[in-house]
Amino acid sequence: MITFLLVFTFSLLVVAVSISPLITIAIKKRLFDAPSESRKIHKRIIPNIGGLAIFSGFLLAVSLFIKTTDFWNANYLLASGIVIFITGLKDDIIGVDPMKKFAAQFAAAFLITILGDIRIMNLDGLLGFHQLSYAFSIGLSVFVIVGMINAFNLVDGIDGLAGFLGLMTSLTYACLFYAAGYNEWACMCLALAGAITGFLIHNISPAKIFMGDCGSLVLGFLIAVSTIQFINVGGGKVIELGSLSITSVPALALAIVALPIFDTLRVFTIRIVNQQSPFKADKNHMHHRMLALGMNHMQATATLVSVSLVFVITAFSLQDIGNNQLVATLVLMVIVMNSGLSLYLFSKKVNLDAKAEAAKEAMLVKADVKHAAVASKVVSEGKEFAEEILKKVNPN
Repeated sequence: MITFLLVFTFSLLVVAVSISPLITIAIKKRLFDAPSESRKIHKRIIPNIGGLAIFSGFLLAVSLFIKTTDFWNANYLLASGIVIFITGLKDDIIGVDPMKKFAAQFAAAFLITILGDIRIMNLDGLLGFHQLSYAFSIGLSVFVIVGMINAFNLVDGIDGLAGFLGLMTSLTYACLFYAAGYNEWACMCLALAGAITGFLIHNISPAKIFMGDCGSLVLGFLIAVSTIQFINVGGGKVIELGSLSITSVPALALAIVALPIFDTLRVFTIRIVNQQSPFKADKNHMHHRMLALGMNHMQATATLVSVSLVFVITAFSLQDIGNNQLVATLVLMVIVMNSGLSLYLFSKKVNLDAKAEAAKEAMLVKADVKHAAVASKVVSEGKEFAEEILKKVNPN
């Protein structure tokens, strides 16, 4: 237990202390995110290399407190993470072609799944799948990793959101790995949680620094790998978490990462339906919808993290109904919540449009009255002037 506390605290302190000098360096070297696009929410320049501190703190904590003899594929995990981190850092500084960015993500995913052998092996009856063939296992795992990387990259749109979601997810997995007896994985998740906490001290609105792609891509990668490992750990066995028995492991894993996955699928679907590229940036994400309700950044973040917690609590509470039934319940919850929000936003938009139209008509009426008064005055003055001229021309 002392090791768990040390790894979390050490990672937190490393990141918290290193952020301030990193901000100074970033500003001096002009390594910041300028609000140059219409979709940008922030209105001032903000350094965007916070992921450098997050990954450094995570690496230091893992290197010091985790025994690689008990974690044989840790080197492949770190090697893959470095590939993702360098790609994200380059994108933050000078930009990276989207295809090269995807190539790096696939390379890292194949590295960890083939050499590190961290892949989904058993879905425990989810959608009728149990033990997976090697080829299908690799393909599915690569798809999950790349999808999760981009999901966390896309959800990183307002102050604190990606950080708090990552914190909630990593702490949840830390508890589950500890309950399953995988202390090294629990330490890794705590190292990530500590690094995120140290970063959030400086990222709570108004943010002093963003995590950038080097942070969000690494965060998505590490959470994806943790998700896959958790599915493998719980495959075909029961995990005892206090008085709670975890039996529907794949469904619980889905619930833990439900929000970023749903947001990504929803936005991609909208873009494809509108005959646009699914990778075209827009303002249709869930955090944009929260802001449209009049929330500020922290209110929107708190709301979305709370929704994510509702999914997790629901999944914990309904473990005995089975994977397929639990996934169906989660999907139904997502549909109901999204539909309700969409209807409310639509009604709010209609009301705002009606108010705007009424205000426009009032202004037009006011302008017409003003013009009529001016015209009447002009006519009146014109008559008086004409009568004076006639009197001078024809006194009689």
